[in-house]
Formats: sequence, structure tokens, C-alpha cells
Amino acid sequence: MNRRVSLLNQVSYRGFSLLEVLVTILVVSFGLLGMAALVVSGVRSNNVAYYRSVASKQTEDIADRMRANIAGVAAGAYDALTENIPSSVDCMASVCSELQIATYDHAQWNSANSLLLPEGRGSVIGNLAAGYAITVMWTEKEMNNEADPNCPGGTAINTRCFVTRFAP
Repeated sequence: MNRRVSLLNQVSYRGFSLLEVLVTILVVSFGLLGMAALVVSGVRSNNVAYYRSVASKQTEDIADRMRANIAGVAAGAYDALTENIPSSVDCMASVCSELQIATYDHAQWNSANSLLLPEGRGSVIGNLAAGYAITVMWTEKEMNNEADPNCPGGTAINTRCFVTRFAP
């Protein structure tokens, strides 16, 4: 009789241990899923921060180009740089006027924007007396079909804008 009671106790303990293992596996699985979600969120945030860093450097780039060509700024050549990439003379290979240098700077800057940022483009609006607004725009999937309030009116959704004020 003692042997039967002992055998029944062992059987019930085995079932309880299996239940413990299943609960442990479930808890560990939820923990791993949470960690995976955290990693994905971190990668997204890192990507957004990278694009903002590139945009910041690109605004510095056009500002430096404008400082280097202050005669072009004074002539109004940088007052309305649009998002398009104009055709220009290669001012590295030949001597250019202030206006040609401004067109070259515009083409080089927006070419770099398009290469460094997803659908990257930029614009410069203003004048020497009031200062300039430099805007760099790019497409950002993480915006969830929202419009960026920093962007000018009519800008497509999921477009992030980085705006800098500048006075040469």
C-alpha cells in the first residue's frame, strides 16, 4: 500500500513539473518578444536620428557655400533656391561668375541631398537683409501618414522637414 501512495505522489509531481516548464517557456517567450520589439524601436529611432543629423549637416553645407560666395548672396543669387536640381557649369574645372557659382552650389547641394536622404531635397528662401530659411526635406516612413508642421504648405505626407534660419 505504501508503494502505491508513493507511486501516485511521483506521478502527480511529474505533471506539475511539466506544467511549470510550460509556464516558464511562456514567460520567457513573452520576454523575448518584448526585447525584439525594443530592438526594432531602437533601430527606427536610430534611423530617424541619422536622417536628422544628415539634414543638419546639409543645412550647414549650403550656409558655408553662401558664406564662401558672399558676392553671389549680395547679388540675390541665393534668394530663391528651389527643390529642383539645376544644370550648371562645373565651377571646379573652370572660372565662374558669382551667379554661376550660386547655380553650381545649388546643383551640388540638392544632388547631395538626393543621395544622402530618402527623396532628399532642399530649398533656400530669403534675402540678405532679412536672412534666409534653409529647408531640407526627406521621406520618413515612421511618420505614419502625418504631415510635418515644419514643412511648407502643400508638402506631401510622410515628409520630414528640417528648417534652419541663417544670416550670412
